[in-house]
Amino acid sequence: MIKPTAVRRARLLAAICALGISTGPSDAADKLSVGYSQFWGTIPFSRTQVAGARKAMEEWKAKGVDIDLIVTNGGNTDTTRQVADLEVLHTQGINGLLLFPGDSIVLAEPVKTVFNANHIPVVVTDIGLQSGSWDFFIITDNVTGGRQAAQLMAKNVKPGAKVIVFDFGPANDNVQARVRGFETEAKALGLMVLPRKVIKLSLEEGRRTMEDVLVESPDIAGVFFENEIVAQGAAATLEAAKRQDVKLVTFDLSARAYDLIKE
Repeated sequence: MIKPTAVRRARLLAAICALGISTGPSDAADKLSVGYSQFWGTIPFSRTQVAGARKAMEEWKAKGVDIDLIVTNGGNTDTTRQVADLEVLHTQGINGLLLFPGDSIVLAEPVKTVFNANHIPVVVTDIGLQSGSWDFFIITDNVTGGRQAAQLMAKNVKPGAKVIVFDFGPANDNVQARVRGFETEAKALGLMVLPRKVIKLSLEEGRRTMEDVLVESPDIAGVFFENEIVAQGAAATLEAAKRQDVKLVTFDLSARAYDLIKE
């Protein structure tokens, strides 16, 4: 896993946002409200981020800054739901926004038209936004992470072996940076990179797509995943097919994925 811990990142986000909104002359003595808009809010990584943000709110309260954290989850598939979440958060009168966007383009619009237009502080994490403005942006070096994933893959498959990417985020800047890093480094290391598979972010998609790849390319040697949820589905297919020779490298890591690695 290349990212800093979710707790550390979330606490930093919350602290930065709290600092930004609590130092204004009109807000200093008031109770403040921070909205935390997430996508993929049910995955362990997101839940841990929320826990870290809540911890940061408690720390600020101990310092005399009373901040209420309002968390919304835009789901896993429809980014328009997260757009609606942002509009609702604004109507609730939040003083600052933490944003884990599900789409770098779609979520930029409400940030610009609602939060930038009303001079509300914004802190963005993970995939970032392609336009608009924000006070702070905390992101992983995803290109380097992708390169490291390719290096790990190359150490565990034969020279010239076939590898492929399961891509769940073609409109996600963060995800595409990981893919660029992986594919560029894998080719440089002499691996044969097959055209990527664009899929939905789900266990079932991981299972089904892995089945398809085994039929289309029975000599596949490795798969790179941008997120461990899809990898878990693919691992189930490989186990059923008794194809433990296929190596799986994934960027994110949950407790379940860690258990799979240990097994």
